[in-house]
Amino acid sequence: MVERSDRGDIAFQYPNKIRQLSEHTINLIAAGEVIERPAAVVKELVENALDAGANRIVIHLVNGGIDRIQVIDNGCGMSSNDLPLAIERHCTSKLKEEDLIHIQTLGFRGEALPSIGAAARLKIISRTKNASQAWQISVEGGKTKGISPSAGQEGTQVVVEDLFFATPARRKFLKTPRVEFSRCESMIQRLAVARPEVSLCLIRDDKTVFDLPIQTQQERILAILTDIRKEELIFIDFQREELHLTGFLGASSVNRSTTNGQIMVVNNRPVIDPVMQTAIRVGYRDVLEKGRHPVVALFLSVPLDQLDVNVHPAKTELRFSDEANVRALLIGSIQKSLAMGAGNIGVHPESLHVVPRQYQSKSVNIQYPSSIQRPLFSPPEPSVPQHTSLQQMDVLFNQSALSARDVGNSLVTFSNPTFGKDTKDIVFPLGAAIAQIFKTYILSVTSEDELVIVDQHAAHERLTHELLKKQYIEQGICAQPLLIPEVIELSDSQIQCLLDFKESLEGLGIELESFGGRSILVRSLPKLLGAISVKPLLIDLVEELEADEQAQPKETESLHFRLDAILARMACHHSIRAGRSLKIDEMNALLRQMEETPRAGTCSHGRPTWLKWSKKDIEKLFHRS
Repeated sequence: MVERSDRGDIAFQYPNKIRQLSEHTINLIAAGEVIERPAAVVKELVENALDAGANRIVIHLVNGGIDRIQVIDNGCGMSSNDLPLAIERHCTSKLKEEDLIHIQTLGFRGEALPSIGAAARLKIISRTKNASQAWQISVEGGKTKGISPSAGQEGTQVVVEDLFFATPARRKFLKTPRVEFSRCESMIQRLAVARPEVSLCLIRDDKTVFDLPIQTQQERILAILTDIRKEELIFIDFQREELHLTGFLGASSVNRSTTNGQIMVVNNRPVIDPVMQTAIRVGYRDVLEKGRHPVVALFLSVPLDQLDVNVHPAKTELRFSDEANVRALLIGSIQKSLAMGAGNIGVHPESLHVVPRQYQSKSVNIQYPSSIQRPLFSPPEPSVPQHTSLQQMDVLFNQSALSARDVGNSLVTFSNPTFGKDTKDIVFPLGAAIAQIFKTYILSVTSEDELVIVDQHAAHERLTHELLKKQYIEQGICAQPLLIPEVIELSDSQIQCLLDFKESLEGLGIELESFGGRSILVRSLPKLLGAISVKPLLIDLVEELEADEQAQPKETESLHFRLDAILARMACHHSIRAGRSLKIDEMNALLRQMEETPRAGTCSHGRPTWLKWSKKDIEKLFHRS
């Protein structure tokens, strides 16, 4: 716009570019931050019910929650005076004295119900204890319909219909009802694990998906993580300064292609935290195949003043004041708990999705000893109770020795191994060997009437790998000076990152120094790596260190997997092969070593070394139970 001043000069006048948004638009923007899909609505409503002290919550979802969400609880309820405030922004009963540090409730911002009311049709019916009647209030697209008396039970019932009807463009971004329901179910399951003292029922399109009673922590985990068995859970309880970690770790044999089987709870709040996810991955990496993820349920207790939950309106993120301490606690606890011998935790074939092949009419070559010969490897010296002495082991070996009688070269019979009075105090989780089949697998039977099958090559590979790793750690990482130091061109930030970890890298055999500009000089590499391309290794290291502020070079997968892969390759070449006949004493010596060697439940590549069937499991196969 052009105007002429009193003196005849031309003055330019521009309209205001900045204007204040309407209250309705502000509410829609805020709703978009808190409520982005049906799962977010379910999360907020169930959290409100939990904060209200409910011990029974029922969730109804229609069309994946897109058309209708109904949450009914038996909590403390709201009075007629509280209901109008509950649907106003930033009104809450949970935040005391404006304290955003010591937050003990799941909700505290006072944004959920107003956001839902702005994006959908919301109806709340609530009744307090000993009240003569319930009260109802409704909101549609941000417009409130007055409060009125209503029939209703003690507690609160919230109904959300036509999600995002007020913002049709937003509704188009929703996935199919199946996908949206899956997100809702996953959210409810995490809340259910966090609060096993609360009964939860989920109904999808009038069909009950699950109805969980009040349970113990372990019972609730087994009810939610249905692909894991009780015997495959490892209970943990560790403390580090003011941090307290409890929960259950799944056996390495139970794993998934995604992290969906990882439930993390911090101060009773389910979270998806990258610091904890990284620690879990590092803790399991010695026993899992690369690309697979463990199943865990971890409960971390943190002092309130060391935790910030007010990071995002959706309250799905948090920050620790001391991430390094949290990381160290998780990694150390997981690695220590998994460093057990084989047989101490169950490995069931069904957990591995093993599908039995149809019976093939082929002869089975079974090897059994005619005399005891020198073992391939000596049994380890007992580092556990003296009841595993060699003399007692000999007693067991003799009792479990295979007695076979050839009848017309067509039949082989076995004696049933017994555990007599001389061996009643001996605990052999992998049992006593009875045979070798296909010159590859060891069959053994435990005193609990369990059948164990061991892959002899995979098992011995892990034993050799652990021995090599122990020697490698004790002797330290030997650096191999490069004949001609290599100059690597990197970006400024990449060079600075490497120089920041210069001392740590030298401890790993990587010696480097600044070479001016965007160059860095590499003088040595770990001797074990041999001749490798230097630049890709350094770039991988930098990317991992930059992605995780708390990471240390020794924890990075790029270096760990390179070193460990070489040890694993060495272990593989120095292990007994499939196709090699073993004597009974050799088989038993291998079983005893497996029981005492850390991480012997999986081979160096993360595959199981042994499987177990109980008598009941075998009876199921023959439909006898």
